[in-house]
Amino acid sequence: MKIDEFKATLNQLAYTATNTRSGIISVYTHNYWGEDDANGWCFRLAPARKTVIVEKQWDKLDGMPVFCVRDLLNLIAELEKTPVKERFPEKKYRLRWISDKDNCKNYLDYSSGMWDFVESKNEASIFTESALEQLKKDNPRLAPAIDAMKEPMEGKTDDND
Repeated sequence: MKIDEFKATLNQLAYTATNTRSGIISVYTHNYWGEDDANGWCFRLAPARKTVIVEKQWDKLDGMPVFCVRDLLNLIAELEKTPVKERFPEKKYRLRWISDKDNCKNYLDYSSGMWDFVESKNEASIFTESALEQLKKDNPRLAPAIDAMKEPMEGKTDDND
């Protein structure tokens, strides 16, 4: 189970708050949501760990229907069955080449078995981390250049940046 699917389903079952720094998800029942955010959680979850439940307070589950508790525990068990490295989406990259004489950025595009330079990020090929690792393995002399050209896609939607 991927983390995005887990969070979407979790949000249908209970109230949640995620600590963006640690990645810890606090799960609340409707009885404790908003009253005591610091201590009112029933579960604290760490999806990046093999054992997802970090802390639990069973007494905070009062008022939550039994079927919701069952569904919540089944959801957590389903996430724990998934190896940690498969829970999170693989990072995606573009390969950025040297800017041309007009200071326009160039990206690499690989389509139809041929490499080409394009100025638009939207036309550039998108590579996963594993695809770039394979490319480096197939072309070991280019590995340092590939590492230097990697540009993460997260937050990179504007062609002017």
